Amino acid sequence: MAHDTYCKLTINQHAFSAKCDIVIDLGQQNISTEYADVLKDYISEIDALNYMSMQGWELVNSYANQTLYETRHILKKKATL
Repeated sequence: MAHDTYCKLTINQHAFSAKCDIVIDLGQQNISTEYADVLKDYISEIDALNYMSMQGWELVNSYANQTLYETRHILKKKATL
């Protein structure tokens, strides 16, 4: 049976820099380290989103906190039991 799996990608921009820190939250699933190892090498928000898209994730929503230079992206992926 197929169902949707969701994750949150949090992007923290560095002030006065193009670099960013990328954190992925997949809940209690152990596969988060698989993605986290790759994402830690990215410095671009778009590169991170493109990587997740290539892994089968689809962007659902994005929202920003301008005072913290932070953007959060909610993604989903079809998963089977």
